[in-house]
Amino acid sequence: MSASEISPQHAAAAPAELLLHKLRVCLSGHEMLHLRPVLLQLQAEKLHAAQKLECAAFQLLDRAANVENSAEALLMPAKSLQLQAQTEQHPLAQAAAFRALHWVQMRMRLHHAALDSLARAAELYERCAQPALALQMKAARCRVLLSAEMHEELRQFCADMLAQSGTLSPAIYTTLIDYSASASYYLALEEGDPVKADQHWGDCLSRRLQVLQCTRRFGLESQECVALLNLAVVSATREQTGESRHYMQQVYDKYGSEGYWEPWLHLCRLLIQCAEGEPRKAWQELLAYDATLARASLHPSRLREISLYAIRRYGRRWGHLEQALQATIDQVAMERHYKRELSTSLGETLTAVMERPQLLYQNALLAQHGTVLENSLVQRNQELQQTLDNLQREVTVRQAAEAALQTAHDRLEQEVRERTAALEQAMHSLMQQEKQLGLSRLVVGMAHELNTPLGNARVAASAITAQAAALQQTMAAGSLRRSQLDGVLDDVQMGGALVDRALCQISQLVERFKSLSGEPAQEVAGRFDLSDRLRYCADSWRPQLQARGITLTLSMPEQLWLVGYPGACQIVFQHLLDNCLMHAFAQRSNGNIVVRTALRAQTVEIDWVDDGCGIAPEHLSHVFEPFFTTQLGLTGTGLGLASVHSMVVSMMRGQVILESTPGIGSHFKLRLPTGLDA
Repeated sequence: MSASEISPQHAAAAPAELLLHKLRVCLSGHEMLHLRPVLLQLQAEKLHAAQKLECAAFQLLDRAANVENSAEALLMPAKSLQLQAQTEQHPLAQAAAFRALHWVQMRMRLHHAALDSLARAAELYERCAQPALALQMKAARCRVLLSAEMHEELRQFCADMLAQSGTLSPAIYTTLIDYSASASYYLALEEGDPVKADQHWGDCLSRRLQVLQCTRRFGLESQECVALLNLAVVSATREQTGESRHYMQQVYDKYGSEGYWEPWLHLCRLLIQCAEGEPRKAWQELLAYDATLARASLHPSRLREISLYAIRRYGRRWGHLEQALQATIDQVAMERHYKRELSTSLGETLTAVMERPQLLYQNALLAQHGTVLENSLVQRNQELQQTLDNLQREVTVRQAAEAALQTAHDRLEQEVRERTAALEQAMHSLMQQEKQLGLSRLVVGMAHELNTPLGNARVAASAITAQAAALQQTMAAGSLRRSQLDGVLDDVQMGGALVDRALCQISQLVERFKSLSGEPAQEVAGRFDLSDRLRYCADSWRPQLQARGITLTLSMPEQLWLVGYPGACQIVFQHLLDNCLMHAFAQRSNGNIVVRTALRAQTVEIDWVDDGCGIAPEHLSHVFEPFFTTQLGLTGTGLGLASVHSMVVSMMRGQVILESTPGIGSHFKLRLPTGLDA
């Protein structure tokens, strides 16, 4: 990827988004090898849910591009990741999952399914207003066509896309030329007519040179390595040994001696030895090399094709006709094997196509059910609003009645007493209702926060149980393989980690919920310096505040002693800071926070002032209620300010007063006694 491919909006994006964009513009599995440090950097970044899913998809793509990993073992994780991204409505993450799935399908020779995955990824990128990435997915079909050995179709596809060169990025333009050269290379190997074969060789070599020029002109480092490697192979196959050595040396000088290119360069050295060296020794080493490829399962099949081509070529030249004939038979056997795999993949693809209408029907039913639920929710909201209006009218009526009773107090004292008793009973009932509503909000909020980790834990537990049952059946049948056991162990380990994370989230939520009790059972009151505690907090907050461009100003005496709970005070300050970062300055990259302390009449006064967005008047009376938040499911749990009120009022016997003006800022006033009873 060159620097020119990063658009201005990506250049100004957050670091995590910039790293993800580097992965999105990868055109091949070889580029993923060069960008593995980017994946490591992403793991250290703070990612939101969609970015985490997209990062996981690219990690899976990296594993799929490595031939040492089993493609069959990656198929279900890739599909699960795609379904999760679809369920949570993260289109960019879903597109990345389809890219990983297409790579797995291509390695399994499910070429029709791989082409469908690329088409879906392109559709998602179009929906996200990413036309360059959608065009890149279209160009990625070249890799599938080459894997399916559709060389004539591949060359025609590249020619059609290159005709639109004005809309292609440098990386895609270079990739299309490279695949067109690959198609010519394998057409030359397959061509029996020497004249036509020479035409294919000439076309291949000219396009390989054009690819090398483009990679150096546009700074495409990973594609330059592939270009040099391809030129070395073509030159060695054509017995242009000097040119082949020249390109091989450039690969070693720039990229080292260890990498995916080493098996190909080894083949180049054998072909050079056949062209220049002693025939007997070169022939024996070529046969031994081909035997090694026939036994190994991790080497690309294209290496074997070139090796068999060399055996046929030099066998006829040196009189080893029997081995040349056997190489031809092996080549035919390989082609028959690939054709069987293509037939299997076509059958599986047709099955999937037959199932697609049923899936679309089920999706339509789910959408219809969602519409019914939405309408029901709207109706409930209207009913609740109507009830609230009735209550407000009733309160107005009661206030008017109370005023009338107060005016007629001297004349109708007995009637006033009776009305007062009735009003007290009504107020008691209203307070009971308010308490019930508060408890309902508390329970709903707690249930909402616990449902997600509990659901994750249940899903993981059921998956572990299913894996264990399947393993038990396999063991009972006596067909257990190590790869199956490794896969089950990996799934169990992942499920255990998911359960552990869910339980940690539940534990943290319960601890925060316990802090609402305001009981000082976890800390003993003692004498401490509040000024020193504030300076300590400010030092620990400094990196976080600097990253957000927020200035914290402390105005306080050198020492301010009181008897209380230093740990609870520090928690209160942390909650106030979190409230500023998540709400007051949520839409801004700068701001000011001023903290003032003073001692007046045996009372410590703490003023926490920010110039953030402020709080709407209709929310002021609810901000200290547990689980009250205007950003449900986005940030926080709605326990921060509730914990502040509980600790200051119940635990420290103090006061919390809040003043806030939208667009100007908020002012929290904390009043603490300088001493507490034992």
